[in-house]
Amino acid sequence: MGTNFHLPSTLEQFQQQFPTEEACIDFFFSTKWPSGFSCPNCGHSHAYITSTRRLPLYECLQCHHQTSLTAGTIMAGSRTSLHKWLTAIFLISRTEQGTNAVALSKIISVTYKTAWLILHKIRHAMSTADQGTLLSGIVQVNSAVYGKPYNPYFRSHPQEHYLLAGSSLNIQGEPSYIKLKLVPKIHVKEKLFQRSATLDFTQQHIESHTNNIEFITGRFSSKRFRTLLAYAAQAGKSINNTFHGIGQKYLQHYLDEFCYKVNLTLHKATIFQHLTHLCTVPHAKLTSFNPENTPMCA
Repeated sequence: MGTNFHLPSTLEQFQQQFPTEEACIDFFFSTKWPSGFSCPNCGHSHAYITSTRRLPLYECLQCHHQTSLTAGTIMAGSRTSLHKWLTAIFLISRTEQGTNAVALSKIISVTYKTAWLILHKIRHAMSTADQGTLLSGIVQVNSAVYGKPYNPYFRSHPQEHYLLAGSSLNIQGEPSYIKLKLVPKIHVKEKLFQRSATLDFTQQHIESHTNNIEFITGRFSSKRFRTLLAYAAQAGKSINNTFHGIGQKYLQHYLDEFCYKVNLTLHKATIFQHLTHLCTVPHAKLTSFNPENTPMCA
Protein backbone atom coordinates (compact mmCIF):
# COMPACT_ATOMS: atom_id res chain seq x y z
CA MET A 1 0.00 0.00 0.00
CA GLY A 2 3.04 2.27 0.19
CA THR A 3 3.49 5.33 2.37
CA ASN A 4 -0.15 6.46 1.86
CA PHE A 5 -1.51 3.68 4.07
CA HIS A 6 -3.48 4.91 7.09
CA LEU A 7 -5.31 2.61 9.45
CA PRO A 8 -9.08 3.05 9.03
CA SER A 9 -11.09 3.60 12.21
CA THR A 10 -14.64 3.37 10.82
CA LEU A 11 -16.36 1.18 8.25
CA GLU A 12 -16.79 4.22 6.01
CA GLN A 13 -13.06 4.96 6.14
CA PHE A 14 -12.31 1.30 5.42
CA GLN A 15 -14.59 1.29 2.37
CA GLN A 16 -12.96 4.47 1.07
CA GLN A 17 -9.49 3.05 1.55
CA PHE A 18 -10.28 -0.37 0.10
CA PRO A 19 -12.99 0.31 -2.49
CA THR A 20 -12.07 -2.51 -4.89
CA GLU A 21 -10.86 -6.10 -5.03
CA GLU A 22 -7.60 -4.86 -6.57
CA ALA A 23 -6.91 -2.63 -3.57
CA CYS A 24 -7.41 -5.59 -1.24
CA ILE A 25 -5.15 -7.81 -3.38
CA ASP A 26 -2.40 -5.18 -3.10
CA PHE A 27 -2.85 -5.01 0.67
CA PHE A 28 -2.79 -8.78 1.14
CA PHE A 29 0.33 -8.97 -1.08
CA SER A 30 2.18 -6.37 1.00
CA THR A 31 1.08 -8.17 4.19
CA LYS A 32 2.14 -11.63 3.03
CA TRP A 33 5.36 -10.46 1.34
CA PRO A 34 6.33 -7.10 2.93
CA SER A 35 9.80 -7.24 1.29
CA GLY A 36 8.47 -8.40 -2.07
CA PHE A 37 7.55 -11.82 -3.43
CA SER A 38 9.31 -14.80 -1.85
CA CYS A 39 8.72 -18.30 -3.22
CA PRO A 40 7.39 -20.55 -0.42
CA ASN A 41 9.27 -23.46 -1.98
CA CYS A 42 12.77 -22.08 -2.61
CA GLY A 43 12.72 -18.46 -1.39
CA HIS A 44 13.44 -16.95 -4.83
CA SER A 45 12.31 -13.34 -5.16
CA HIS A 46 10.99 -13.24 -8.73
CA ALA A 47 7.89 -14.75 -10.29
CA TYR A 48 5.75 -14.78 -13.40
CA ILE A 49 2.29 -13.40 -12.65
CA THR A 50 -0.84 -14.85 -14.22
CA SER A 51 -3.53 -12.22 -13.75
CA THR A 52 -6.31 -13.74 -15.84
CA ARG A 53 -7.61 -15.71 -12.85
CA ARG A 54 -9.90 -14.41 -10.10
CA LEU A 55 -6.78 -14.11 -7.95
CA PRO A 56 -3.25 -13.63 -9.33
CA LEU A 57 -1.12 -16.77 -9.62
CA TYR A 58 2.62 -16.43 -8.96
CA GLU A 59 5.04 -18.89 -10.63
CA CYS A 60 8.59 -18.84 -9.30
CA LEU A 61 11.16 -18.09 -12.02
CA GLN A 62 13.65 -20.44 -10.39
CA CYS A 63 11.76 -23.59 -9.34
CA HIS A 64 8.45 -22.92 -11.17
CA HIS A 65 6.45 -23.52 -7.98
CA GLN A 66 3.01 -21.89 -8.26
CA THR A 67 1.35 -20.13 -5.36
CA SER A 68 -1.33 -17.56 -4.62
CA LEU A 69 -2.11 -15.06 -1.88
CA THR A 70 -4.46 -17.50 -0.18
CA ALA A 71 -2.47 -20.74 -0.60
CA GLY A 72 -2.25 -22.57 2.72
CA THR A 73 -4.11 -19.82 4.61
CA ILE A 74 -7.53 -19.77 6.25
CA MET A 75 -8.85 -18.30 2.98
CA ALA A 76 -7.61 -21.17 0.80
CA GLY A 77 -10.35 -22.60 -1.43
CA SER A 78 -12.80 -19.84 -0.55
CA ARG A 79 -14.93 -18.44 -3.36
CA THR A 80 -15.55 -15.30 -1.35
CA SER A 81 -13.70 -12.23 -2.61
CA LEU A 82 -10.70 -10.84 -0.74
CA HIS A 83 -12.62 -7.58 -0.39
CA LYS A 84 -15.27 -9.38 1.67
CA TRP A 85 -12.63 -11.27 3.67
CA LEU A 86 -10.78 -8.05 4.47
CA THR A 87 -14.02 -6.34 5.47
CA ALA A 88 -14.69 -9.20 7.90
CA ILE A 89 -11.17 -8.92 9.30
CA PHE A 90 -11.64 -5.18 9.80
CA LEU A 91 -15.03 -5.59 11.51
CA ILE A 92 -13.86 -8.34 13.88
CA SER A 93 -10.72 -6.34 14.75
CA ARG A 94 -12.71 -3.49 16.30
CA THR A 95 -12.28 -3.46 20.08
CA GLU A 96 -15.41 -1.47 20.88
CA GLN A 97 -17.92 -3.91 19.38
CA GLY A 98 -16.59 -6.59 17.04
CA THR A 99 -19.18 -8.24 14.78
CA ASN A 100 -21.45 -11.25 14.52
CA ALA A 101 -22.52 -13.38 11.57
CA VAL A 102 -25.93 -11.72 11.18
CA ALA A 103 -24.43 -8.23 10.88
CA LEU A 104 -21.53 -9.40 8.69
CA SER A 105 -23.82 -11.23 6.25
CA LYS A 106 -25.74 -7.99 5.63
CA ILE A 107 -22.65 -5.79 5.30
CA ILE A 108 -20.77 -7.99 2.79
CA SER A 109 -23.88 -9.48 1.12
CA VAL A 110 -23.30 -13.19 1.79
CA THR A 111 -25.45 -15.86 3.39
CA TYR A 112 -25.48 -16.26 7.15
CA LYS A 113 -23.71 -19.62 6.72
CA THR A 114 -20.86 -18.03 4.72
CA ALA A 115 -20.53 -15.13 7.19
CA TRP A 116 -20.44 -17.56 10.13
CA LEU A 117 -17.78 -19.71 8.43
CA ILE A 118 -15.58 -16.68 7.68
CA LEU A 119 -15.75 -15.50 11.30
CA HIS A 120 -15.21 -19.04 12.59
CA LYS A 121 -12.02 -19.41 10.52
CA ILE A 122 -10.71 -16.02 11.70
CA ARG A 123 -11.38 -16.92 15.34
CA HIS A 124 -9.74 -20.31 14.81
CA ALA A 125 -6.59 -18.49 13.65
CA MET A 126 -6.68 -16.42 16.85
CA SER A 127 -7.08 -19.57 18.96
CA THR A 128 -4.26 -21.36 17.14
CA ALA A 129 -1.89 -18.44 17.73
CA ASP A 130 -2.84 -18.42 21.42
CA GLN A 131 -2.23 -22.17 21.80
CA GLY A 132 1.40 -21.64 20.81
CA THR A 133 1.89 -18.85 23.35
CA LEU A 134 2.39 -20.01 26.94
CA LEU A 135 2.29 -17.97 30.13
CA SER A 136 5.72 -17.54 31.71
CA GLY A 137 7.75 -15.57 34.26
CA ILE A 138 5.46 -14.50 37.10
CA VAL A 139 2.07 -16.11 36.51
CA GLN A 140 -1.19 -15.49 38.35
CA VAL A 141 -4.34 -17.56 37.84
CA ASN A 142 -7.82 -16.98 39.23
CA SER A 143 -11.07 -18.93 39.01
CA ALA A 144 -14.07 -17.25 37.41
CA VAL A 145 -17.49 -18.01 35.89
CA TYR A 146 -18.99 -17.07 32.52
CA GLY A 147 -22.76 -16.74 32.65
CA LYS A 148 -25.21 -15.50 35.25
CA PRO A 149 -24.59 -17.09 38.67
CA TYR A 150 -28.01 -18.70 39.03
CA ASN A 151 -27.13 -20.11 42.43
CA PRO A 152 -24.31 -18.41 44.37
CA TYR A 153 -23.74 -21.42 46.58
CA PHE A 154 -23.28 -25.03 45.48
CA ARG A 155 -25.59 -26.06 42.65
CA SER A 156 -24.44 -25.43 39.10
CA HIS A 157 -26.68 -24.24 36.27
CA PRO A 158 -26.23 -25.43 32.65
CA GLN A 159 -25.57 -21.86 31.53
CA GLU A 160 -22.76 -21.36 34.03
CA HIS A 161 -19.34 -22.07 32.52
CA TYR A 162 -16.24 -22.27 34.73
CA LEU A 163 -13.03 -20.48 33.75
CA LEU A 164 -9.46 -20.12 34.83
CA ALA A 165 -8.19 -16.64 34.09
CA GLY A 166 -4.39 -16.44 33.92
CA SER A 167 -1.78 -13.84 33.08
CA SER A 168 1.94 -13.31 32.80
CA LEU A 169 3.10 -10.20 34.65
CA ASN A 170 5.65 -7.65 33.47
CA ILE A 171 8.31 -6.07 35.68
CA GLN A 172 5.75 -3.51 36.86
CA GLY A 173 3.52 -6.32 38.10
CA GLU A 174 0.91 -5.67 35.40
CA PRO A 175 -0.59 -8.27 33.01
CA SER A 176 1.42 -8.64 29.80
CA TYR A 177 -0.49 -11.60 28.37
CA ILE A 178 -3.83 -13.04 29.47
CA LYS A 179 -5.74 -16.26 28.89
CA LEU A 180 -9.34 -17.16 29.72
CA LYS A 181 -9.80 -20.93 29.49
CA LEU A 182 -12.88 -23.05 30.05
CA VAL A 183 -12.61 -25.70 32.75
CA PRO A 184 -14.47 -28.98 32.13
CA LYS A 185 -17.09 -29.57 34.80
CA ILE A 186 -15.42 -32.85 35.77
CA HIS A 187 -12.75 -30.64 37.38
CA VAL A 188 -15.32 -28.72 39.46
CA LYS A 189 -17.24 -30.14 42.42
CA GLU A 190 -19.93 -28.08 44.15
CA LYS A 191 -18.44 -25.02 42.43
CA LEU A 192 -15.02 -25.71 43.94
CA PHE A 193 -12.13 -26.11 41.49
CA GLN A 194 -10.32 -29.39 42.04
CA ARG A 195 -6.54 -29.76 41.91
CA SER A 196 -6.96 -31.53 38.55
CA ALA A 197 -8.19 -28.21 37.09
CA THR A 198 -5.02 -26.34 38.07
CA LEU A 199 -2.79 -29.22 36.95
CA ASP A 200 -4.50 -29.33 33.55
CA PHE A 201 -4.19 -25.53 33.12
CA THR A 202 -0.52 -25.64 34.11
CA GLN A 203 0.30 -28.40 31.64
CA GLN A 204 -1.53 -26.78 28.73
CA HIS A 205 -0.99 -23.05 29.19
CA ILE A 206 2.14 -22.37 31.30
CA GLU A 207 5.77 -22.88 30.24
CA SER A 208 7.20 -25.94 31.95
CA HIS A 209 10.18 -24.15 33.56
CA THR A 210 8.01 -21.47 35.18
CA ASN A 211 8.54 -21.43 38.95
CA ASN A 212 6.52 -18.42 40.12
CA ILE A 213 2.90 -19.54 39.73
CA GLU A 214 0.08 -18.56 42.07
CA PHE A 215 -3.42 -20.03 41.80
CA ILE A 216 -6.35 -18.51 43.69
CA THR A 217 -9.41 -20.71 43.26
CA GLY A 218 -11.23 -20.19 46.55
CA ARG A 219 -14.50 -18.41 45.78
CA PHE A 220 -14.38 -16.14 48.82
CA SER A 221 -10.62 -15.71 49.16
CA SER A 222 -9.53 -12.16 50.04
CA LYS A 223 -6.44 -12.65 47.85
CA ARG A 224 -8.37 -12.99 44.57
CA PHE A 225 -6.73 -11.12 41.69
CA ARG A 226 -9.05 -8.21 40.93
CA THR A 227 -7.57 -7.48 37.50
CA LEU A 228 -8.15 -11.04 36.28
CA LEU A 229 -11.70 -11.05 37.62
CA ALA A 230 -12.30 -7.75 35.83
CA TYR A 231 -11.07 -9.22 32.53
CA ALA A 232 -13.35 -12.25 32.95
CA ALA A 233 -16.33 -10.00 33.70
CA GLN A 234 -15.49 -7.75 30.76
CA ALA A 235 -15.27 -10.77 28.45
CA GLY A 236 -18.70 -11.96 29.55
CA LYS A 237 -20.22 -8.53 29.00
CA SER A 238 -18.59 -8.12 25.59
CA ILE A 239 -19.70 -11.57 24.37
CA ASN A 240 -23.27 -11.04 25.61
CA ASN A 241 -23.56 -7.58 24.06
CA THR A 242 -22.35 -8.70 20.62
CA PHE A 243 -23.57 -12.29 20.44
CA HIS A 244 -26.34 -12.39 23.08
CA GLY A 245 -24.80 -15.38 24.81
CA ILE A 246 -22.78 -18.30 23.48
CA GLY A 247 -23.14 -22.03 24.10
CA GLN A 248 -20.45 -24.35 25.35
CA LYS A 249 -19.40 -25.66 21.91
CA TYR A 250 -17.88 -22.44 20.55
CA LEU A 251 -17.47 -20.36 23.71
CA GLN A 252 -13.70 -20.92 23.91
CA HIS A 253 -13.17 -19.32 20.48
CA TYR A 254 -15.04 -16.19 21.61
CA LEU A 255 -13.02 -16.02 24.82
CA ASP A 256 -9.85 -16.37 22.74
CA GLU A 257 -11.02 -13.52 20.50
CA PHE A 258 -11.50 -11.28 23.54
CA CYS A 259 -8.04 -12.18 24.90
CA TYR A 260 -6.45 -11.70 21.47
CA LYS A 261 -7.66 -8.10 21.34
CA VAL A 262 -6.67 -7.41 24.95
CA ASN A 263 -3.18 -8.84 24.44
CA LEU A 264 -2.54 -6.77 21.31
CA THR A 265 -3.78 -3.69 23.14
CA LEU A 266 -1.39 -4.46 26.03
CA HIS A 267 1.45 -4.63 23.48
CA LYS A 268 0.22 -1.43 21.79
CA ALA A 269 0.00 -3.36 18.49
CA THR A 270 -2.52 -2.65 15.74
CA ILE A 271 -5.20 -5.33 15.71
CA PHE A 272 -6.27 -4.88 12.06
CA GLN A 273 -2.76 -5.28 10.68
CA HIS A 274 -1.82 -8.12 13.02
CA LEU A 275 -5.02 -10.00 12.25
CA THR A 276 -4.55 -9.54 8.49
CA HIS A 277 -1.05 -10.97 8.91
CA LEU A 278 -2.43 -13.86 10.96
CA CYS A 279 -4.96 -14.67 8.24
CA THR A 280 -2.32 -14.67 5.47
CA VAL A 281 0.22 -16.81 7.31
CA PRO A 282 0.23 -20.44 6.07
CA HIS A 283 -1.21 -22.85 8.66
CA ALA A 284 2.17 -24.53 9.19
CA LYS A 285 3.72 -21.23 10.30
CA LEU A 286 0.83 -20.12 12.49
CA THR A 287 2.44 -21.13 15.77
CA SER A 288 2.19 -18.24 18.23
CA PHE A 289 0.95 -14.77 19.08
CA ASN A 290 3.83 -12.47 18.10
CA PRO A 291 2.93 -8.77 17.69
CA GLU A 292 6.58 -7.73 17.35
CA ASN A 293 6.91 -9.62 14.07
CA THR A 294 3.86 -8.11 12.39
CA PRO A 295 4.91 -6.55 9.05
CA MET A 296 4.00 -2.89 8.79
CA CYS A 297 2.34 -1.95 5.51
CA ALA A 298 3.20 1.71 5.72
